[in-house]
Amino acid sequence: PRQDAAAEGNGYLARLAQEHEGGDYAADADLPVLLAAFAEGQLVGLGGITPDPYDPAPDIARLRHVYVRPSARRGGIGRALASALIQQGLSVARRLSLRAADERAAAFWQASGFQPDRSEMQRTHLLVG
Repeated sequence: PRQDAAAEGNGYLARLAQEHEGGDYAADADLPVLLAAFAEGQLVGLGGITPDPYDPAPDIARLRHVYVRPSARRGGIGRALASALIQQGLSVARRLSLRAADERAAAFWQASGFQPDRSEMQRTHLLVG
């Protein structure tokens, strides 16, 4: 997926790889979490949940680096991945935040229950559980 994301102009999977290699997803705590989606033995999507690095409130977690390969889109994988991320996130935090990469992503997250957020907290959307 990293090459697919880069070809689409998204650099956040490269950042995810750096964070993962740096041990950011190796904690024994509730967060961070990294989920992957596979289809026919191939990695087709992934996404993470971390403490929100821009909002110090203890009741918030952030969905990060969510990506589904173009060839796997429109088949329900994104919805399944988002649902799993939301369920896991709300099990450890009352609020979930994210930054949608573009209008298409914003529409997807709004269809998943997130509301636009215009605060100064480096997020575009917020979900209150």
